[in-house]
Parts: sequence; C-alpha cells; structure tokens
Amino acid sequence: MSPRSGVEQPSAFPEGPPIQERVAALEVLSPQDIDARLGDLGYRGQPEARRAASVLAYRHLRRIRRLYLEGLEPEPGTRENALFLGPTGSGKTFLVELMFREILGVPTVLADATQFSETGYVGDDVSTLLSRLYEAAERDVEWASCGVICMDEFDKLATSRSDSRFSGQQTTKDVSGFGVQRSLLHLLSAPQATFPPDFGFTSRIRSESLEMGCVTFIACGAFSGFRGTAENMSHVERVGFGREPGKGGQKDLDSIATRITEEHLENTTAFSRYGFIPELIGRFNRLVSFNPLDAATLGDILQDTVLRTWEREFAHEGLQLAVDPAVREWIVARALKRETGARGLRTALAPVLEQAAYEHFGHGKAATVRLVLKDDAVHTVRD
Repeated sequence: MSPRSGVEQPSAFPEGPPIQERVAALEVLSPQDIDARLGDLGYRGQPEARRAASVLAYRHLRRIRRLYLEGLEPEPGTRENALFLGPTGSGKTFLVELMFREILGVPTVLADATQFSETGYVGDDVSTLLSRLYEAAERDVEWASCGVICMDEFDKLATSRSDSRFSGQQTTKDVSGFGVQRSLLHLLSAPQATFPPDFGFTSRIRSESLEMGCVTFIACGAFSGFRGTAENMSHVERVGFGREPGKGGQKDLDSIATRITEEHLENTTAFSRYGFIPELIGRFNRLVSFNPLDAATLGDILQDTVLRTWEREFAHEGLQLAVDPAVREWIVARALKRETGARGLRTALAPVLEQAAYEHFGHGKAATVRLVLKDDAVHTVRD
C-alpha cells in the first residue's frame, strides 16, 4: 500500500523486497557519523563542504524514513536541492558517490549535463535522469523515489545571454543550454514527474510516474570564471583621475583553482550574467563552495587513494611498489601547477607507472620496484 495514495498499487519490481523493508534496512547515522565514514573511505579535505553535505544526507535519510516507516508526508517545499561549486578535482562528485551510494546505500545516479538537450533534439531528455534512477533502484518506482540524482558539469549548461533568445525563449525551442535549463525547472520542484521506463527508445511502453518529494537533486560544476563575473559586477572601473586598480589582478580571475566565496554565491545577478535562468538557481536551497586542494591534502590523497590502487595492482604481479618521498613531493607540485586537484595526481603519476608496468609486469618474478627522482624526472629502479 502506498503511503501517499492509501490504495494498493502493483509493484514495479515484484521480486524485490517491499519498500518498507528497504528503508528499514538503511543504517541510521548522524551527520558526524556520516562525515567520519567519509574519512574511513579515503575522502580528504573540504571540512566545510563535508559538514554541509553530511547534514544534507542525514535529512534525506530522515525524510524517507518519516514517509515510509512513520507514514508522514513530506511537507511542501522541503525538497533538498544542492549546488556544489568548486574547481576541478576538488572532490564534488566523489563526495556524492561515497555519501549516498556507499554510506547511505540509496539509489544514486551520476550523470553528465553535457549529454542532455531540449526535448526533440539529438541527445538525452532530462526525464531520462529519472529513467536512470529507476534502473539504479532495480526498477522499483517506490525505491527510486528515495534516491539521489547528481548532475555533473552543471556549469556547462550556461550560455551566452542575448536579447533575441530571451525574447522568444517561452515560445521557441533552442538547442542551447537554456533549453535544458527550462526542462530542469519542473524536475527540481514538481511533486511528481513522469519518465519513460525504456529511456524513450520506443513509444509503446507507458510512462511511469515518480513521486519527487523525497528525491534529492545535486548539481556539481567548476563554474570557471564565475568569481571574475561576480567581482567585475561589483567593481566600478574608472578612467583618468580617481581610477582604482582592480583587486587581485587578472591572473587571479583567470586561475582555475580559485575559491568561490559566500559573498560571490549571494550575488544572484552574477548567475544570470554567467548564463543561468535566475529561476533555476533559485531552485537550489543550498549552495556549497569547495576549496582548491592544498599540498597537504593532495599528499594524503596521493598516499591513501592513488598509490594504494597501484600498490595493489603491483602486488598482484608479485611486485612491491615503493615511492621515495621526493617523488611524492614532485607529483604534488605538478598537480598544484596544473590546477587540476586530485585528478592532477593521477595525470602526473600515470606515465611513470605505465613505464614501470611495461618493463616489469608479466614476468612472474618477485621484486621491489622503486620510484626515484633524478634530474627533475622520475625513474624506476628494480631491487
């Protein structure tokens, strides 16, 4: 029996357990417990963002428990939609994946915003986000209503504003990001939404309806250049006498690894200037800024995550991987220079370890492969 309708409804996935059993099996964790689990799973840095996301996850868990175990309907306007902003490689989508898929264990979808287009054009329609959630929930529509949708590269939906586009945006279609933005408006606030169970491949299957009251939507994006947009709007440029130099310089505004502050996030006009419909940004009741990762945090990620993955692979070949401290510092320095965060660690390390794998894998001989730094280059030595 559905807690919303009060009438018996056929199950979309008869082999699966009832929704009440699924929800009751979820572990009840406090926000501090969730944050601690993130650390256990190798997530490093971002204390402020982790704190905000842990509360977001806890509230998501409480909403679905109140609905399916206590029979209390979600209050109108209590949906949680969050926007994560920060430089590439700062751990935005990794945080979502660990928190909701691994720790909470609810259906979780991670999708790339660049593959969507307005209905009627080549590309996925935004309603297929619900189709993916339905698949992640083992085709159980009630279990899908407890899930989380994360749209990565959300900032790529921003488009150049023009009066001609805005004058006809409600009456004509366009293949730009504005078309997708308008489609998302309904998805982020509607109490219900329909979706094609077969991803729209055929027209013979009836659309399913999904209750959206407990679905959490998270958008992630680097928003490169947003800080400069916000600061330029608040800075009045003068010429001649009385001119004041801009703060920070153009180098800071062009930098990839810059932090978007709370002051920048409060400038709603800057989002419009950046290329977003104001109503869409207004659908997000929590905007969370991620910091660029510093050298100490990158060093921890290198040791606890990146190197451990390679160490296990070398161990399967009967080899022990050893990395000198100078090499670790060199890799971190390269990542900081590239301004690509944790991704930069893998980028700097991959060519060296690929060379080591090429030389030493597949021979069946136990040995220690050591990475050493010589003449500002990393070399492999077999002991």
